[in-house]
Amino acid sequence: MRSISTNQSGRLLQPLRNLILGAFTVGLALSASTSTAAVVTCGQTITQNTVLTNDLSGCTNNGIIVGADNITLDLNGHSVSGTAASGDQAGIVLVGRTGVTVKNGTVRSFDAGVFINGGSNNTVDSVNAIDNISYENGPLTRGGDGIFILSSRNNRILRNTVANNGPYSGIAIVSDADPNHPGDITGVSSGNVIDSNTVNGNIQARQPNSLANTDNDGIRLEPGNTGNFVLNNRVNSNGLDGIELFARNTSTVVRGNIVTGNGFYRQTARRGDGINAFKGANDNLIELNQSSGNADNGIAIRLGALNNTVRNNTAVQNTQRPPIPSQTFGGTFDLFDQNANCDNNIWQDNRYGTVFPSCAADTP
Repeated sequence: MRSISTNQSGRLLQPLRNLILGAFTVGLALSASTSTAAVVTCGQTITQNTVLTNDLSGCTNNGIIVGADNITLDLNGHSVSGTAASGDQAGIVLVGRTGVTVKNGTVRSFDAGVFINGGSNNTVDSVNAIDNISYENGPLTRGGDGIFILSSRNNRILRNTVANNGPYSGIAIVSDADPNHPGDITGVSSGNVIDSNTVNGNIQARQPNSLANTDNDGIRLEPGNTGNFVLNNRVNSNGLDGIELFARNTSTVVRGNIVTGNGFYRQTARRGDGINAFKGANDNLIELNQSSGNADNGIAIRLGALNNTVRNNTAVQNTQRPPIPSQTFGGTFDLFDQNANCDNNIWQDNRYGTVFPSCAADTP
């Protein structure tokens, strides 16, 4: 899927294989009618309201493909499962879809759990996205997240449990696309709401059985997104950062999240922060969050991240591992602004134990 990750540039997309083409051509489409209780098979395309009546297991090339707008896929407590190997694509696939709801079940053991590419106004509600892992084995591999939004707008990701996915994140919002793959739906991801999810233990690294260099985040907003909302989530015990804003994320609201115990697996460059904004993540609002017990900083604004407002947060008892010496990332604190004099970032009315520099205590 995305071949490399840098400090500020996120991941680059590898070719998308046949996933998007498959969303339109693979599987038997259910005929259009009113809501139907249905037995569905791996790779099937649904085009009407569907209540699942069976588990799917061992799917080797997508689980269920949604092939119509404004319909509901009710998993009805059932599970849709892939295999342990890379190459089985996504569990639930929405390409260019609008107004779709996916709810009430489990998606596990795919390269990606729920994949939304293009379209808008879709909802993923009360889904368990678990064990969706994609190791980088060349251009035929796609995945790395429990719930993955690519170039899509105004979706709602609500009340889901997202655990042990990787190697990128539990939940990701991405605007980049592979220029060598014309099948991608491209554009800026905006207006998406990630609200009231539990995002735990996404620690898988890019190489199997090696966690030393994991960059697996709980909630990951990759470069180029704007106007998204990360609200009221519990983000705990993920490999690197709890909530990550990469370069060119603007007008993001990060509010009311409880972010604890993240960042204990990385052993090079830096450990993980509770909430982190990289260079070029500008004009964002970070407020009313609780960030505690994370390995590195509680809330970190990196050099070149400007015009951000950080207010009314509680960040205490972070820096739970000795810092890794790094000229790039600097020290570790509950509140940390790498910009001299905080530049145009505003820090106001936060509760903290340690702080650097002094302007991060309360900007004049």
